[in-house]
Amino acid sequence: MKFLTKREIKVADEEVFISKVAIQDHFGISSYLVGQLIAQGTLSKPTLLAPKVTGWPLNEVKQISFVSTA
Repeated sequence: MKFLTKREIKVADEEVFISKVAIQDHFGISSYLVGQLIAQGTLSKPTLLAPKVTGWPLNEVKQISFVSTA
C-alpha cells in the first residue's frame, strides 16, 4: 500500500486508512516509534484492515508532524 500524498481525496478523511507499514515508510520511523505514538495518544489503537495489516484514519496520520532524520 502506498502512502497517500499529493493526491486530492474526495472521501471524508475518517474513511481513508493508512497502514502501519505505509506510515513507517513515509516518516522513516520504526515499529517501536509507532508504538510510542500510540502510547502518547497521537494515534489511536490500530484498526485491522486485512489479515496482518493494521492502520489508522488519515486525519490521525496527518497529525504526525516530525521530520525523519534517516
